[in-house]
Amino acid sequence: MKRHFRKNRWWVMIAIEEIVIGIIIMLHYQQLDLRLPPALGLLDDAPVGIAYLLIGVTLLINSLWDFYWYRIRIILIALSGGMWTLLTASYAMNDIVRGTPTIVPFIFAIITANVFFSAWEEPRYKLKGGGRY
Repeated sequence: MKRHFRKNRWWVMIAIEEIVIGIIIMLHYQQLDLRLPPALGLLDDAPVGIAYLLIGVTLLINSLWDFYWYRIRIILIALSGGMWTLLTASYAMNDIVRGTPTIVPFIFAIITANVFFSAWEEPRYKLKGGGRY
């Protein structure tokens, strides 16, 4: 497990960030402005926070034990990238609607860039389900 932690330390950090965001959203939901489109306004509700928490826990388990059968690694990376992209977009739109810029969308954008950079550096055989292509 220590070897996998060293190999996948960026994924472990991303998973911990997702778990923390899931907990924060579950505890402090409804932070986004009500004038946002309904699809973006739902991204800070408690059930969505539970989904973020589940994605983070699954990614953490996957990173620490480094299993990648049935293309689970690419599914988790896609879910994580999509989650962070949607959070970045929703909080940026919220700042635009309110007219007051905050640092939250920039932090989410940095984490999103980290997810995509880590996905770019992921070995291709892990993304294809383990077969050496």
